[in-house]
This record gives sequence, structure tokens and C-alpha cells, in this order.
Amino acid sequence: MGSFVSTFERIMMPVAGKISSNKYLLAMRDAFSMLLPFIIVGSFFGIIEWVVLDPWGTIMGENGLNLGKSLSGGLTGDAYKVSSFVGTMQALQGLCNNVVTVGFGCFSFLLVAAFSYRLGGIWGGDKFSTALTSVGAFIIITPQQIIGKAGDKMGAFSLDYFGNKGVLTAIIVATVAAWIFVKLSKNEKIRIKMPETVPPAVSQSFAVLVPVLITLSVFTVFASILSQAQFLGKSALNDLIYAIIQAPLMGFSQGIGFSLLYQFIVWFFWWFGIHGHNVTAAIQNMVYMPAQLANQAGDASYIFSNGFFEAGLMHVMGLVIAIFLFSKKDSWRAVAKLGAPAMLFNIQEPIAFGLPIVLNPILLIPYILAPLANTVVGWLAVSAGLVPIFKYVVPWTMPLFFGGTIGTGSIAGGLLQVVWLAMDVFIYAPFVIAANKIKDEEEE
Repeated sequence: MGSFVSTFERIMMPVAGKISSNKYLLAMRDAFSMLLPFIIVGSFFGIIEWVVLDPWGTIMGENGLNLGKSLSGGLTGDAYKVSSFVGTMQALQGLCNNVVTVGFGCFSFLLVAAFSYRLGGIWGGDKFSTALTSVGAFIIITPQQIIGKAGDKMGAFSLDYFGNKGVLTAIIVATVAAWIFVKLSKNEKIRIKMPETVPPAVSQSFAVLVPVLITLSVFTVFASILSQAQFLGKSALNDLIYAIIQAPLMGFSQGIGFSLLYQFIVWFFWWFGIHGHNVTAAIQNMVYMPAQLANQAGDASYIFSNGFFEAGLMHVMGLVIAIFLFSKKDSWRAVAKLGAPAMLFNIQEPIAFGLPIVLNPILLIPYILAPLANTVVGWLAVSAGLVPIFKYVVPWTMPLFFGGTIGTGSIAGGLLQVVWLAMDVFIYAPFVIAANKIKDEEEE
């Protein structure tokens, strides 16, 4: 096994080097990395909001530890729902949600700024001006009014366009806006040059005035055309992208082949250092989330749903356990100790970037193979009737066993997660052991 991994490492290292040297992909990876603190902090407050403070969640709810009953003085049913305890918990949830909104609800907005900033640098433009211009373009292309319950237009942004649902839109807008702006800013004919006595900041502002004007005008015209023409009945770029993606995918999204392809794409992006779930959010939100909601409403019985895939997020915990059991690398064991508490709530970033898994040829095969194997086994278990469909919406931070049990409404769902975890440990173990041997050979 050690020889195989060594050979595979020699093959994959040049490939990984070529991928990591692509400037555009490198800028995208760096942009996602820049937002990592916001994701981790948002996830932390999300755990507090969804797991700890939720009156009906894992800690307080009767389907979990049921501490809410004790802390509310033994209240249950309707009395519990209207109690001051529940009101206090919900108020605290609202405070936590403000931070979660920064990490997730505004993710695409932050991504535009980070990605265009990096693109401005690699394409030779002013990074800060490029970022500001791209943010302006994103706001222009984003509908600035949402419809209220009474049908009235309200002057506010919809977080549907600023959150992870808008990741593809953010990538497209940041790329196009940054490219147009940088190209124009390099054109000396349209640069306004100020006397040398003018402060540098003011001089730079006038130098990029025309490029900013043209770039934002291009997006204004495009947004106007999109609003008036309403291609496929959609007036927003984000909605148009979703409509284009949804139509061809709905017919075969429940097939095992497409589900495996979806998982491969998600985790390959993660291996490269890009948030795979955010990049593929269009597929998730337009195909698998509707399947989840249909299951919950009792209108359908889809095997592959948002809950099915979220229940399998913990496969990295298999790597953590394999490291504790088999690794002789002090650095790996140290990172595993630090990352294990976060992995209990399906937060893999400390392990992915700390070990690292990202661009690590040794871990590429198990990192992608484990979720694929989980998908096949889960598909077989649900198809055979051994495990019910994932029917109920459960926060993705729900710990192992609880997520599967609550999501399916059956202990069989939790046991499926345990089986998945055992499989994952088995899949990761040979590569962890082989990594030990490789290290020993290098030291010798």
C-alpha cells in the first residue's frame, strides 16, 4: 500500500502543481480562503443557534436531551411553546443569527469583493478599485426590491441573492466586472491624469473614473435588458442561472450516477481548497432542497435529498479517527485533536486546511472515495427499505446519529450514519498507515 501511495503521489504532485499554478483558479481558492474566518465564526454561532438554543433542537428539544423541559420548570406542549423560557431562547437565537447572516447570508456579497480583489492583482490592476467596482456591479445586477406579503415592493435586498444561492452569480459577476475594469484601466487614452501635486489617492480616483463609469454602465444596461426581456420568465441573473440549471437536472437528479457525479464535484472542489458546497449550491438548492421539502410535505419519496447528503458530511471524522488509531505523525495527531470538536458538528475546515487535506495527493483518493461509498451504501439501504427516506429538515451542524435519526424520523437513520462512519475509517486507514511509511522512508 505504501508503494502504491508513493507512486500515486509522484503522479499527482505534478497535476496538483499545474492546478495550483493556474492563476484564475488560484485566485478563486484564495478568495474562498479569505472568507474562511467568516464561515467558521458563522458556523460556531450557527451551532449555538441551531443546536444549543433551539427550544426544539438537540439540546433543548424532546427529541434530543430535552433540557428545555427541566429549565422551563417541567413545561411541555403548548405551555412550553408560549413560555418565557422559549421566548428568551428565541431572542438569543436572533442575536446569534445576526452573526450567521454575516458568515452565510452575505457570503456571495463577500465573495465578489474577495474574488475580484485577487483577480485585480493577478491581472495587473488596482486590487482595491477592482473589488469596489465589482461589488458595485453585483449590487446593480441584484434586484433591489423584494415583494412583501401584501404584494407591495419593499426597498431591501433579498438574502437569497447575497447568500450561498448566489455563489455562481458572484463568480460570474466578479470575473466579468474585474476583467472589464482592469482592461479599461490599462488604457492610457481614457485615464484622467492629474497634476503631480494632487494627493495620490485623489489622483488614483480620477485615473479609474472612466473605467468605473463604463464597467458599471455595462452592467446597468445588462440588468435593464434582463429585467425587460425576462428570459425564461426571470428578471434576475441569479434566477435565470437557476432556471437554466434546474430544467435539465430535474429529470435525472435522482439517478445514482448523477448523485455520484455531484458528490465527486463537491469534494474535488473541497480538495482543491474551494468550498464545494457553495460552488454547487445551485444544484443543491434547485434540485435536492425541493426534493427534501417534497419528502417533508409527503408529496414524494425521494432518496437523494438535501438531508441525505448533509447526513454524510461527517466522513472527514473517519479520517480523524483513523489518525487517532493509526497515525504516527505528531503534526497530524495535533491537528486532529484541534479539529475533532469542530468535526462533531460537521465543520471540516480546521482539518481540511490544517492537516492539510487541500492539495494533499495522499488523501485525494479516500477524501473523494469515502463520500461516494457512503452515497452508494445509503442508496442501497433506503432503496431496500432498511432506512426511511430523509424526510425532515435538520441543521447541517447536527451531530452524528442525531442528524440521521431526526432527519429520517427513525433510529435506522442514525445507525446508517454510524455504518457510514465505520466505512470511512476503513477507507482512510490504509492511506494514513501508508503516510506513516512514506514519512519513515523520507527520514531514513
